[in-house]
Amino acid sequence: MTNDRKKLQEDINRLYSAEHAALGEIATQKHLSKGRELAQKHNLADTLSSGGVLVFPHTSVNDCGYQVAACVIAALDSGAKKVVVISVLHAFSDEMETARQEVAAGADPHNYACRGIQGEQSERKEWQKDHALMSWRYFWNAEIKRRKLKNPPEVYEFYPYLAGGKPETLVGIEELKEFVKDAVIVSTADPFHHGIGYGDSPENSFEPDEK
Repeated sequence: MTNDRKKLQEDINRLYSAEHAALGEIATQKHLSKGRELAQKHNLADTLSSGGVLVFPHTSVNDCGYQVAACVIAALDSGAKKVVVISVLHAFSDEMETARQEVAAGADPHNYACRGIQGEQSERKEWQKDHALMSWRYFWNAEIKRRKLKNPPEVYEFYPYLAGGKPETLVGIEELKEFVKDAVIVSTADPFHHGIGYGDSPENSFEPDEK
């Protein structure tokens, strides 16, 4: 792994941890309260109970924390005993980044050893240092504490990587389909990948709230 890629991952994890620490109890509860309003307004618990999937962003907790909280609250309000989180997995190794770029250029994803579904059940452990679910875990723990739950639902994290447009061919996908039959499912995604931070010129970029 190049030092730059390793340092980037470390910096991102530190940033997320610092943002969570900076929230404090009052701001955390405000995000949970706003998330509760959002979940109730759109009947998100019913969406999960009826087989739907909720998707939350993994970006600035100050801006989007309440959206993560809404998914946490919906999962708990659904009454399910098992919650499955389908996460993205970022390419923080040279192997994974090379595979990602080559598959995007048309290579067969089956030719790469890093392809698959990571999680507790997998031999590969890149998922353990990924930042995508840090805010989910933060608000999940905060809401469990607020509700004083002694036996909260079990949460299971899965990280598919290099689907290459053919997720149905991932090793372990059939087992995952069976596993989620008695669970509610949430997922995460980056709503967009553009702007100055992604190399777009200032004249082709927009303010965060500009349409």
